[in-house]
Amino acid sequence: MYSGDMTSSRFTEIGEPVKVGAVFDKARIFPKWFFYKGSRYKLEKVNYEWVDFRGSSRILCYAVSDGNNLYELSLNMKMLSWRLEKIYLE
Repeated sequence: MYSGDMTSSRFTEIGEPVKVGAVFDKARIFPKWFFYKGSRYKLEKVNYEWVDFRGSSRILCYAVSDGNNLYELSLNMKMLSWRLEKIYLE
């Protein structure tokens, strides 16, 4: 599992749309996997989640890990679209 510090890790800005498989449980959403550049990334853990706003759009943001690296995903609640924002390499 990822246990590093995001501030000291190397990260790459991505900002691209991705397909995400998620579980909806009551009022929460848990990303489980995503596709990026033809590869499927199975997520092991949601490390942190927060809410942001872009104009009038509410954005759900997630720091998630696959056991090796940390990814930042966002879900635009107005457009119902996912984006891979960043990749943090341990």
